[in-house]
Amino acid sequence: MTNTNDFRGYTGYGSSNYLIDSFDVTRGSHAPKLRPQEEPSQPLKLRQNKKLKSKSVLRKEERISVAKAIKVAAVAVLCLGMICMVLHSMALKNELTKEISAKQTAIANAQSDYISLQSQLNSAVSMKTIDKVAVEKLGMTKMNSNQIQYMDVDEFVAAQKKAAEKEKAEAEKKAHQKTDQKSAKSNK
Repeated sequence: MTNTNDFRGYTGYGSSNYLIDSFDVTRGSHAPKLRPQEEPSQPLKLRQNKKLKSKSVLRKEERISVAKAIKVAAVAVLCLGMICMVLHSMALKNELTKEISAKQTAIANAQSDYISLQSQLNSAVSMKTIDKVAVEKLGMTKMNSNQIQYMDVDEFVAAQKKAAEKEKAEAEKKAHQKTDQKSAKSNK
């Protein structure tokens, strides 16, 4: 049986060093003491300047203070100008971004229109549609097998060559007759 004041059961090892280290004597249940307020080391003293400055020294100090005021004003105007330029560039960037998004929306709409028109074209060019228009509107009929003629390509090419040679021969014959007629006229 352990007593409430006996901490040996909670240490795990039962060493006295562990028990001593586990208690923090600096922590307690009472509030910490208030530190006294630090007082200024020396009170402020005001001294009156008993030496009078000459007019030239006063003018010189006045010029220096005016020059400093002008410098401060110039820096303030420069900072204000830079802020205005940054705001203008941000506004311009915002405007261009809106234009870009509007153009992208227009491109997306045009692409969807293109796709729908392409599908309409594909359906209009299908063989079913072509057959239907040919039969119903143009009054055409489908071809029968006895209407089909087959041609031999070699025979067609040979016939084309013969026709070209025949035309060439006729052209030479006409040219030869014209030269004969001219020579006959010149002999008369």
